[in-house]
Amino acid sequence: MEQPRTRRGTEIKNHIVVCAAALIHHRGVSATAIDDVLAASGAGKSQFYHYFENKDDLVREVLRHNLNVILAAQEPLLEGLSTWKGIKAWLDAMAGAHEDAGLFGGCRIGSLAAEMVERDEPLRLAIASAFSRWESFLAIGLEAMKARGALRPRADPEVLAETTMAAIQGGYLLSTTKKDIRPMKNAVAAAYAHLRSFARPRTSAS
Repeated sequence: MEQPRTRRGTEIKNHIVVCAAALIHHRGVSATAIDDVLAASGAGKSQFYHYFENKDDLVREVLRHNLNVILAAQEPLLEGLSTWKGIKAWLDAMAGAHEDAGLFGGCRIGSLAAEMVERDEPLRLAIASAFSRWESFLAIGLEAMKARGALRPRADPEVLAETTMAAIQGGYLLSTTKKDIRPMKNAVAAAYAHLRSFARPRTSAS
C-alpha cells in the first residue's frame, strides 16, 4: 500500500497500528475487527484503506510494531549480551517485566504466533523473521564471547540463541496460563544454566 507522504499521514498510520496492537494483545486477532480498530483510533475507513490493503496487512504492521516495542524496551540490555552478567540481566528483566504486566497476554510476538502461524503463511514467515532478529542480538553477543575465549570452541551461538528463545517463549506461555511467574523464572534460569554449561573453564566470569 501507499506509504504516508506527510508527517501527519505517518502519525495517523502509526496511531492506527498502535491501537490495533493494543486490541490484538488483549483480544487476539480473530476477535479484533477493523471496525474495532477504527473506533479505538478514531480513524475513518477511507483513512484505513489508504494505508492498509486489508486486515492481514494491518496485522503484519502490528507484528513489526510489537518487535520494535520489545527491542526498544530491551535496548539498554541488548548491548550487554556479550557478558554473563549482561545475559542474566536480560533474562531476569523479561521475567520481571512480565510479572509487572500482571502476567497478561504473554509475549507480543509469541501470542501472534500461537494464533496465526497455521492460518497465514506470509505472516508465519514474518513472525519467524521477527524471532530470528530478536535472537540475533544474543547470538552476536555469544559470538563475541566465543571469539575472546569465554565459550568452548564447540559452542554454536546461533543454536544457543534459538534454544534460549524457545525457553523464554515457553516461560511466557506457562506463566500466562498459570498466572504464576514461577514457570518463567524457572525457564530463564534453566536457559542461563544451559548457556553457562558452554563456558570455557577458568573464563566463566568473562
